[in-house]
This record gives sequence, structure tokens and C-alpha cells, in this order.
Amino acid sequence: MRIEHEPKALRALAGWKHCAATIGNFDGVHRGHQELLRRTVECARAKGLPAVVVTFDPHPAALFTEYPPRTLCSREYCLELLEELGVDAVLLMPFTRELAEQTAEHFCRRVLQDELGVSDLFVGYDFRLGCDQAGADRMRDFGAYTLTQVGAVLEGGEPISSTRIRKALCEGRLDEANALLGRAFSVRGEVVHGAGRGGPLLGVPTANLDVDDAHAMPAPAVYATSARLLDGPDEERGWRMAVTSFCKNPTFDGTHLTLETHILDFEGDIYGRQLEVRFVAELRKERRFNGLDALIAQIRADMDERRAFPL
Repeated sequence: MRIEHEPKALRALAGWKHCAATIGNFDGVHRGHQELLRRTVECARAKGLPAVVVTFDPHPAALFTEYPPRTLCSREYCLELLEELGVDAVLLMPFTRELAEQTAEHFCRRVLQDELGVSDLFVGYDFRLGCDQAGADRMRDFGAYTLTQVGAVLEGGEPISSTRIRKALCEGRLDEANALLGRAFSVRGEVVHGAGRGGPLLGVPTANLDVDDAHAMPAPAVYATSARLLDGPDEERGWRMAVTSFCKNPTFDGTHLTLETHILDFEGDIYGRQLEVRFVAELRKERRFNGLDALIAQIRADMDERRAFPL
């Protein structure tokens, strides 16, 4: 998959004349996004055109508010998901104030039509573009392309959206969030040193994950998870069952949330490695135990319960 930051860089590729494109933020690449992408790729394949995603970095909200919404997946992971869905190229445009001040007509005519050569454009049911917040009805008049507005994908009678997924995660409804995403919610980060209690004190070594503060997180609890290393030897990089605590460690009077993952049936020094943790199901809420023996017994029970869930 080709990734460029300027539309002319894609248009300059050998054989590039026109393309089928979709435009949006695609935070989470959830089931609603997947339908939009499916329609775009399907059109591109039928017409022998490249399938292109036009998106922005950072999220436009980051330019206008001190507290933009937390992301459901990193930019790197988002691009991986787009490639898996058949996208041929991504125009990843820096979102600046200059770009934010452009009208939808200016963007459609200059970027989409003249510079990128879009012949078929697909947008979501609630998409708005430009400083004038033009929707699909107006965008149809802003370029020599065919515009298709893809309807909302519904779950429980309501549209699937990134906002809805973030809310479900925050309120402890992991099953709902996973259903809306179309896959298990996951986080990525570097394995860092923690308090050092897992292996030496509890007999259960854990990988402490340093996750970007801008990333959405599930509600505090202990979870059945799966984990995989993203770097290192190939034989170490497959998915493995795991149990993850996203808690304040109340038994040890902890004061802040930490993400600690025990990978079942795995031994090895993975400090400094990149790890992905996929949240399969909630096992229990965090709670304080009366002593180490009770805590260790519960951890062992959590590990046994994890094995009952699929990878």
C-alpha cells in the first residue's frame, strides 16, 4: 500500500489517471468504516482503478480543542487495517489551520478532482467537509466525479460510530465495543519495567505496557486477553493467551492505573519490545485482597478462566 502526504505524489505514479476514493478520519476502522471501504474497493476493482483513502493527521478535532477524543487505534495500526481491507493508497494529509480554513468546494475541486483524479467518491452518512461543513448533497456539485453516500451501519438500531465505541469502552461494555469494531479492541506499546512484583513476589511475571496517553482504554478491570509481540524473531510473534490487569493494584495501595499482562505458557525477556494486547472479555472488577495468598489464588483462577475463552 502506498502512503503519500501530497496528492500530486500519487497522481505522478506510473499509469495513474483516475481513482476511486473515500474520505474521512477512520478512527478505529470500525464496521461502519469497513462498509464504506468495501464499497470503495469494490468500485475500484470493477473499474480497474486504484482504491484510495483520503485522511488527515492529526485528527481535525486536535486543532480546535485542548482535549480531542482519545484514539481507538494508532495511526500505524489504522494503516495496517486499511491495507488488509484492500486499499491501494492512502493520502495522509497534514491537518493544518490553512487546510481547515478551506471551503469544501475548494478542497473537492483542487485536491480530489484536479490533483488526485477522483472519478468515484464515497462518503459516510454523516460526513461533512471544509470550513463550511458541506455534506454530500452539496459536494456532488463540487467536482466531475460520481459521489455515493453510504448509509449508516446499524447495531441495536443505532449507527455505529467511533464516539459510541469510546463510550462503551469507558462504561465497561467491552462486548459491545468489540461488536461495533468488528474485532477485539486492542492497544500497542513498549514493554517497560514496573514495580517488580509479578515474577519475584507473585510468581506470575507480567509485561507492563506503556500506552500512548491519547489512546482510548477500557474500564478498569481484569481481562481475558490475547497478546503478541510485534518485533523480534518470527517464532515469538504469534498470538498467545494472556490475562491483563488494568487496575490501580489496590492490594498494594496503588494510586494510578497500570496495564500489566501475563502471557500464558511463555517465558522470555521482552523488555523494550513492542507488544499488542487484544481484549477478549472482562473476567472481574478490581478489588483489594487480604494478603498475598488470596491474591495469588485469584490470579491462578483468572488464568484458568482465561483458557475457557477463544484465542
